[in-house]
Amino acid sequence: MLIYEDEARTAEMDPATDAALVGKFQEFMAKNASHVQRGQRLHTSPSARSVRREPDGGVSVTDGAFIESKEVVAGYFLIEAEDLGRAVEIAQQIPVPHGGVEVRPIRALPQDACPHA
Repeated sequence: MLIYEDEARTAEMDPATDAALVGKFQEFMAKNASHVQRGQRLHTSPSARSVRREPDGGVSVTDGAFIESKEVVAGYFLIEAEDLGRAVEIAQQIPVPHGGVEVRPIRALPQDACPHA
């Protein structure tokens, strides 16, 4: 689950409102502990670096997130659910006042491509 939000609106929140939102996330994680495997809040998009493979085989690294939108990826949850429908039900409980949640299944890689899996 990728959590999108409008960073400008989130930055306008006072510390008490932000702390209350963090509490709601903690409640969500506790309520769905049997499904949530991991989750983190990300730093704001100016702290991001975008890495792209160039057509000539080189690599470019650019400061910032590389999307044109007010909403950026603000965090994620890795959950385990019976099916996509259940994952969507769980996503509806995530407190995102200035954005939304994208639910996407993981594509499994061959074990030799991901040695730490």
